[in-house]
Amino acid sequence: MTRATPTPRRPRAPASASQQRLDPIGGLAVWPIAPVVALIVVTYAIASTVSRPHEIQIEEVAVSAVAALIIAAAVLVWSARPDLAPFTRARAIIVVALGLVAHLLAAASAWQYNGMVQDDFAPIGLGLLLLALAPFRPWKEILVLGGTSAIIVGATALVQSPFLGVQTPPALFAIIAMTQVLAPTLAAAAFSRQVVNSIHRWQTDARRAIRARTEESRDLLAHEVVDHRVRNLGADVLPFLADVLERDTLTVADVKRARSLAFQVRRVLVAEVDHTWLDDLIERERTALTERGLNPLCVIADPERRATAFDSDQRAAAGAILVALCTLKGFDPTSLVVQIDGTGPAPVDTAQVTQAFGARGALPTPATDTTTIAIVTAAQDQAAAQARTLAQAQAQLTTRSRRTGERAVDTITIQAGISLPPYQRRRALRPYLSVLRAVFSQVRVTSRHPLLTLEFDADRSSSTSTKGT
Repeated sequence: MTRATPTPRRPRAPASASQQRLDPIGGLAVWPIAPVVALIVVTYAIASTVSRPHEIQIEEVAVSAVAALIIAAAVLVWSARPDLAPFTRARAIIVVALGLVAHLLAAASAWQYNGMVQDDFAPIGLGLLLLALAPFRPWKEILVLGGTSAIIVGATALVQSPFLGVQTPPALFAIIAMTQVLAPTLAAAAFSRQVVNSIHRWQTDARRAIRARTEESRDLLAHEVVDHRVRNLGADVLPFLADVLERDTLTVADVKRARSLAFQVRRVLVAEVDHTWLDDLIERERTALTERGLNPLCVIADPERRATAFDSDQRAAAGAILVALCTLKGFDPTSLVVQIDGTGPAPVDTAQVTQAFGARGALPTPATDTTTIAIVTAAQDQAAAQARTLAQAQAQLTTRSRRTGERAVDTITIQAGISLPPYQRRRALRPYLSVLRAVFSQVRVTSRHPLLTLEFDADRSSSTSTKGT
């Protein structure tokens, strides 16, 4: 009797995940929620205060309550701006704290004269502010903030209950007041949790499909790599070896020729090993600028090949901003400089070595030329040995950095001349900067017309993201 194969469980989304963090591009589409909610909150607070002057005993305190809620709404709108992403925990706490201050001030301004708690603007405004946090903060954090706020609002209603115009059990007033905060909180937490789980499932399935596709094409790619190396060798090296074998003698000229060929092969292989995704990207942009009739001068300074340590999201974000700069109106094609440096051990990319020398275990197309097979086999052995050495060196560096507490941070600096007015420059780069801030730990922008400088850090000291929480 066969046993059913258990279905692999999907990994859960991290507790600190939010829609803005998992999907920075999608987060751009939801940010207008913040100004809309802020407008509703401010309008209702002003209208409610103006319409009930008979309940307000201390006008200055009432005005202060409305001002505190307006500041909370302004902080919400400012924090949700795409160019200031991500929306940090500290900003969320400030928004909720200001909402609670507004509630306490509003209760104090109408103390003993408040007719009912159902029409108080502060709990309703606070609930709407919590609702607006749904796309920007994790659902557990929204629950904690909303639950704490509901307890404070309920306690305030409980204390006011003896002075309210309706004779009802005090607990009922507390429940009604808390519901005004808890209902939006639960809606925001449910939305955040559902969206985050959906995005996480989609990303997990996409990575699994890419991994499966990579495994399927690995053998074919290995054969193509080896065949490519054989073609490179066949242009000069193989005819020389065949000539030596045919003559069955070795002269001084043959020794010099062999030394020259070995130097050329080594130079080509080292150049390919040192080539990174950033070099490919800049080369494509340089070609595109040339096709537009320009004479580009794009400089890359990455002596330690730290670009190889960037993950797929970081490469996509960095590549997007580079492409955007090169296609931006007013871009000076002779001004682009990309530099990567950092602290901690430099990354070791064994995949690049394997790509340059061929995958171990992959055999070329069957041939009768034993010399070709011997050369390819030697190249494969050399690649495997070098990969093992690099992996051991990287493991030693990682162990040492963890033991000493040294952070491995890669900093990429991009400089370019952009002849545009400041407001046009900010408008053109705002979407890309929001993605950079969601992907990298630190993003710094310096603008001294016409020079624009971007700096952003990639922290490799831990497996978890260290972006602002």
